[in-house]
Amino acid sequence: MKKYLIAVLSITILTACGNSKREKKEVKETKTVQQEVKVEDNSLVKSVNYNYFIRNIWNLEKYPDSFAYENKLPCIIDFYADWCGPCKKIAPIMEELAQEYEGKVLIYKVNVDTERKLATVFQIRNIPTVFFFPKEGQPMSQVGGLTKDDYVRIINEHLIN
Repeated sequence: MKKYLIAVLSITILTACGNSKREKKEVKETKTVQQEVKVEDNSLVKSVNYNYFIRNIWNLEKYPDSFAYENKLPCIIDFYADWCGPCKKIAPIMEELAQEYEGKVLIYKVNVDTERKLATVFQIRNIPTVFFFPKEGQPMSQVGGLTKDDYVRIINEHLIN
């Protein structure tokens, strides 16, 4: 009888733990969808995830072999990591550019540590890597941090002709 009772209790506990994990996974997935775009404080630079990227920037699943930009404004995407010194140096520059070019250029950032799928798709090997997406034509990229003047020159020459 004791063996039977222990077996029943064990199965009950294991089942309850399994359901708990499933519920946690469902909650996590819901939070991920809700947090597709994070704007920190009053920042105009938006932190995006894969789902937001494929719906609003480039649908890599629908157009895996050709660039098909999905937005009306050109954009800049800064691939960074929180621990990266050069990334920290260009973050305020991106904020300034977002303010100066508001309504003309969108600026996004992608954390390579949390958005590994996007980092893999874009073959990010070094950070910061900054991509410039024009409304038409092919994107271009720059590895390493530049000065604000360099970013302004690239924006004026390649994004807002």
